Amino acid sequence: MILYDNQSYLSLCRLTGSVFPKACRLALPCSLAALFLKWCTAEDILSLSDFDIMSNGSVYGGFTFVLGFTLVFRCSQAYQRYWVSATAMHTMSCEWMDACGTMLSFVKVSKKPETEKSRFEHILARLFCLLHACALEELCSLADENFKLLDIEAFPVEDFGFLLDRKKNSTGICGKVHIVVHWIKLHIIKGVDSGLLACPPPILSRVYQEIGSGTMHFHQAQQIAMWPFPFPYAQLSMYLIGLHCVLTPFIMVQWTEKIWSAAVLSFVSVLCLVMLNDIGIELENPFGEDQNDLPVYTVHDEYTEGVQTLLNPKTWKIPSLTPEATLNYDVLEEVMKFRHLSLNQYMKNAPPRIELKDKPNKDLEASEGIQITIVPPPLAPEGPKSPLKSAAAPAAPAA
Repeated sequence: MILYDNQSYLSLCRLTGSVFPKACRLALPCSLAALFLKWCTAEDILSLSDFDIMSNGSVYGGFTFVLGFTLVFRCSQAYQRYWVSATAMHTMSCEWMDACGTMLSFVKVSKKPETEKSRFEHILARLFCLLHACALEELCSLADENFKLLDIEAFPVEDFGFLLDRKKNSTGICGKVHIVVHWIKLHIIKGVDSGLLACPPPILSRVYQEIGSGTMHFHQAQQIAMWPFPFPYAQLSMYLIGLHCVLTPFIMVQWTEKIWSAAVLSFVSVLCLVMLNDIGIELENPFGEDQNDLPVYTVHDEYTEGVQTLLNPKTWKIPSLTPEATLNYDVLEEVMKFRHLSLNQYMKNAPPRIELKDKPNKDLEASEGIQITIVPPPLAPEGPKSPLKSAAAPAAPAA
């Protein structure tokens, strides 16, 4: 996939991934043919006056309309196949990632020994990475289908004998995804049977639903990879493009008076329609090695990195509140009138901390009975003065 800036014209002026060079290889001979025919008619070497059908614009216009409609429809269908594939692959990854994270959260609250919990977590994470790699291997048609796994050496080689014996058939299906899915489900059931997973069954069933949903989106993407664009439609497009390339030079010679105008108009007419056809061919199957295909290696690397992050103990450390944090909603509502910071601003600027304490006077309203004290952080870095220090705090009435 080519990432570009749609606000910059320079980023669009590139030949990598463009259909323009390929279309020029077909449009340029048509332009030269029109140039040669126009020169022959100008020198009275050849006469096209006997071809009355070529001087009739309605016939050629109707043919061009049918061809244009055919190619535009093919492009729209190819565009739909492209985005269905991208959405299905992205949703598949998200569902399996969320299922893995949910299972690991169940293990964290288990009462079993840490060694047993860690072993269950690492087996589960490696199996989810293997599942994603097997899915992309079935979807894609690549020369190199070696997707990186998360420490696959931790498993014995003989345990994968049955999995490696599965080969792709004529439609690209090998069944590895279903085998790994069953491994994951059995691993979860063993955890329940051993008492490692003590969560209620309705909550645990949510994990199975996410695994099944990811598998369903995998099959949706596999449908695009398995079944090509209908052959009769692709054949019709090819024949109409060929006929258009043959007729256009003769038509432009009849319609123009200058040699250069016949060549230019033939080139532009053929170029536009051939580019539409090539765009449809490029987008029909996005699981290949073309420049405009989906970045499956990048998607898998990000997925593997995400699963590896789930194994990091820091991922499961919940942020704690400071002793000065307020647990009173009225106080929290008051502090939000003076502080609106993002996480980056908070970590970068280390702003002064606001302490709010409830006054002992019970006769006052909750919104009025608040004392605001601005406490600067210790060893605060030098910088611009905080706007909170210059802002006038609402004065609290005397008790």
